[in-house]
Amino acid sequence: MDRRGRFGWPGGPARVFVRLVGGLMFAGLLGVMPARWRGPTLGVLAFAFYGLLLGLGAVAPGRMRRWAGAHLVADASIVVPLMFFLLVLVPGLPWWAAALGAVAFGVWAVPFQVRRRRAYRAWAARAGGD
Repeated sequence: MDRRGRFGWPGGPARVFVRLVGGLMFAGLLGVMPARWRGPTLGVLAFAFYGLLLGLGAVAPGRMRRWAGAHLVADASIVVPLMFFLLVLVPGLPWWAAALGAVAFGVWAVPFQVRRRRAYRAWAARAGGD
């Protein structure tokens, strides 16, 4: 049985609205921490990043999953801004060092994740699944 609502959204517009508001509230909380310690510019950037990510995931989770499956490198590179906003919270670490650390982590993590997902796809194709 298909559980799509009136507008074709999973669970209907009310459920999508609740997920969207919850995601934006969570993004606001994640934006407050960098804003408190590093200034409003990084707080607004964190809110925009997490709000976009969580908002898209709330409104169109299936499309986001399909996009991630079709764009392996772009999907894997999401770890770079995630690591940047994590490193920005380290006291005493300048923002530019956090950016360099995030890029260095991405240089290692993105190819690793892409290889892992391609290997899983090859295994699933051989096994006849997914």
